[in-house]
Amino acid sequence: MRRSALFAVPLVLLAAGALALAATGGDRADAVDPAAANARTAQSPSVHYDVTVTLTERKQPLTLHISGGSSGDALSVRLRLDEQKMKHGATVPAANTAVRVLAPFVYERAPHGLSRVLGKVRWLRLSTDGLSSRSQIMSALRTLTPSPLYRVVAEAKLRAAGADGTFAGPVAYDDPVVVTALNRLTGGLQFRSLRVRVQVGRDGLVHRVRIDGRTADGTSTLRLRARLYGFGRPVEVVPPKPGTFVDRGLQQLQT
Repeated sequence: MRRSALFAVPLVLLAAGALALAATGGDRADAVDPAAANARTAQSPSVHYDVTVTLTERKQPLTLHISGGSSGDALSVRLRLDEQKMKHGATVPAANTAVRVLAPFVYERAPHGLSRVLGKVRWLRLSTDGLSSRSQIMSALRTLTPSPLYRVVAEAKLRAAGADGTFAGPVAYDDPVVVTALNRLTGGLQFRSLRVRVQVGRDGLVHRVRIDGRTADGTSTLRLRARLYGFGRPVEVVPPKPGTFVDRGLQQLQT
């Protein structure tokens, strides 16, 4: 299994207020439309989240943790790749980094080992002015937000799976929207038998997302777990201090 560079969050969350559910006499799951709940969640002016993606190949797991907050023009996210033990006994150490977006700048922190070599310079800064929303950098930033999850949930065939606002169902692995949404999160691997499970809170918003799948040959599995919270809460981004970052050309970053 190869490691992939997983970078970024969406800068396109629309401003909209969350709609509370009215009390009903029947099961709450029956009264909730998961598609509408997913759309409202995607339109929240801000969201905080913890996402864990585990790719397991022949019983060897590789786990990425994404934790942060995203709003229309700000992003603060931490990434951690767990230590990985190889078959031949070697160990790939854990890696940590962070990304901060305060328009029009993106700051990416150097991995821990490299930052010790660089001294005071710990961050790389670039400007997103003039970049297309389809550029590699903007696409990578969206991957660090819940945006890909909203897109997958929107394509899933969900049915009530409990009275606590839980819904579950399959989603087509070869749906172009699903393929694009999961590509960076899965390192380019394609997983089949995809199952989606969501939990809608009493505020009418999606609070938890689960996505599970496996490769066609059954040797690799996908396990994604996400918790969404703090809807509408401000996302505070503190830019690195002067002298702790350097600017790089966009062309250099895209290589």
